[in-house]
Formats: sequence, C-alpha cells, structure tokens
Amino acid sequence: MRLPSLRFLIGLGMVIVVGVVAGVLWLRSGQPAAPGPAAPVAITCLGGSEKSELMADPTVTRVLRERYGLTVDFQHLGSYDQVQLSTDELKARKIGCLWPSSSSAQSVFEAGHQGAFAAYRAENVLQSPEVLYAGPRGTEALVKLGLVEQRDNRYYLIDMKALLLDYVLKHRTWDSVGAEGLRGPISVSSTDPAKSNSGFTLAQLQLAIVATSDPYAAPNLAQARTALPTMRQIYDAQGLQSRTSETGFREWLTQGGEFKAPIYAGYENQVIQQIVRDSSAAGTLLKNIRVLYPDPTIYSDHPILALDADSARFIEAMKDPEVQTVAWRSYGFRSAIQLGLSNVADFPDIPLAEQIRVTPPPAADVTLALLACVKDAKTCA
Repeated sequence: MRLPSLRFLIGLGMVIVVGVVAGVLWLRSGQPAAPGPAAPVAITCLGGSEKSELMADPTVTRVLRERYGLTVDFQHLGSYDQVQLSTDELKARKIGCLWPSSSSAQSVFEAGHQGAFAAYRAENVLQSPEVLYAGPRGTEALVKLGLVEQRDNRYYLIDMKALLLDYVLKHRTWDSVGAEGLRGPISVSSTDPAKSNSGFTLAQLQLAIVATSDPYAAPNLAQARTALPTMRQIYDAQGLQSRTSETGFREWLTQGGEFKAPIYAGYENQVIQQIVRDSSAAGTLLKNIRVLYPDPTIYSDHPILALDADSARFIEAMKDPEVQTVAWRSYGFRSAIQLGLSNVADFPDIPLAEQIRVTPPPAADVTLALLACVKDAKTCA
C-alpha cells in the first residue's frame, strides 16, 4: 500500500503545481505587462533664467534621467520672448517645451498658437510670489510713513497702492521722508519688463493700481490703454535695467543693495536660493536685506508648455515629489501641486510669509498692450 500511496501523492502534487502555473500564466496573458523604464529621450526646453540652477541640479538631472528617461537641454530666454516665437521657428529649432515664469505668458502663447501643436499640454508646477527687497534704512523709513508693517513679528507687508500713487508718481524723494543715508526719488527698481518676467510682473501690478485704483482688480483693455502713458513714464524713469532676473538680483546684491536701489522687485525664491547657496554669508545677507510682500502681490507661476508627447513627460517629471522638494528646499520655488510641501518653517532664519493676498494677472490682450508699451513708446498713446 505504501508504494501506490506515494506515487499517488507525487502525481497529485505534480498535477496541482502544473495547474497553478497554468492558471497564473492564463491570468497574466490578459493583463498588460508591468511598465519598464521609459525609453530615453532628449528634449530642448526654453525657460526663464531663474530656473537655470534648478535645471542643473545633480539630483534633478538624475531623477529626470533614471525615472523618466529624460535629458533636458535647458536654454534660458525671457518669458515673453519665448511665447512670441513663431510656430515655424519653434518647429524648425525642434523646441519641445517652453517654461515661462508667468501664467500671463502662457495665455499669450495660447492666443497666438491655437491649434498649432496637436499634442500641446500645459500645467503649472512651481510658483514664487513677487516681492520687494529693501535695506534696513529704507524699510525703517517706510515703516515710519505707514507704508510697511510687520506681521506676526516676522514678515513685512507693504501697501503698494499708497507707495505708487502717493510717493512714486508724486516724485517724492528719500530725503523728503527723512530716510537716513538714502538719496534720489522713491521708486521701485526691477529688471527690464520688456525682457524679464520679474520686471514685467511688477509692471502688471503697477498697471492694476494705475488703471483701476484697485490693486485687487485686473484692468480691462480700455482701462489699460488709458493708463499706458503713465506706465511708460514709470518705465522711462528707471533708466538702464538688467535683462534677466538672475543677473538683476545678483547685481543688486553686489553693487550696493539699498544704496544702489532702495527698493528692488524680484522673486521670493531669489533670497532663499542665495542663502542656501552661500550659507556662510547668510548672516550678513539677512542683516542687510528685508523681504517686503506687496499687499497684494502677484504670483509668478511657472507653467511648462509641452509642445509634443515627449515633452509632456517633462511635466510629470517635474511633479516628482523628490524634484518638488529640491525645488523648494534648495531653490525656494513653492510647489504649485503639493499642498503643505512649501513650509516656511524650513527656513527659520528668513522672515517669509506663509500666505499672501494676491491679485489676478491681466488677460492676454492687456498683457500684450503693456508689453508693446514698454518695448516701444509709440504704442502707449
């Protein structure tokens, strides 16, 4: 009895094993194969200069390559120069994506290239509020004037409407308000709004105030046209301005800060990036710089405009949690997709605001009218 029982058990076991294997193979035959690594692809992307260091970061380039099969040739170009390139030029140069620093720039692109790219897709992945940088002397003077107040014993808010209407446009001087050691007219310096988005974002905020007297309202085209001559006066009073956000902020820091320009407009992420990059100089920097949040401000969004299917992978890659964390903690870009990731407590020594009141950017027709005005005075009339 033992021999037949053993053979029976062995045979039964083999039948069960074969049956299980066959069943698994049958089930798998109807399922898609597990995804493997994405096929490697190289794309060319035009983007704002303020993102150059982020796109050269070794962690970012590794994640893009290893997880998403992407190698990105990032070339910096002003936001509105990017989005006004013709369809033919974009295709001839094999540009896969644009990465401006403004949702307004995105709207300009979409208005001028409707239907030109069959696989077009756009999504905002990063953002940074427009801020004003000032030194301790200028900030103290503005506090005394009631234009600046400190909130939560931490960060500063500045009344943009009063600053522009009551001081800048009335040609008040720093001498006249008793600012120690500061000279010249009270104004807000920036990069060239005709070439750089940080300067143009300031111009959009100023336009809302001049055109509507309500900084929380985006002007329509008729209101904007009435205000354009005033906007041109503000532009002409600035003199020579830097062409890129990256170089403009660096020049402001190295050429005297508040003695070069008592108030300077830029992105919030620029001071964070500077301190992270050179932590040994953080104490000196924080001693000499104040971050003033315009009330309201405008967020500089950073939407990726993918012109083909390969570049659409870049959108997903930049949404990767590790990439988003690097963008915030090393370069100061707030996440546009992950709530709670951009925690100002990560930078306890920098007086950053958790939340800021904002005003909407204007529509594409107003944006183009303002851009034309700062490029050519004849279009401002």
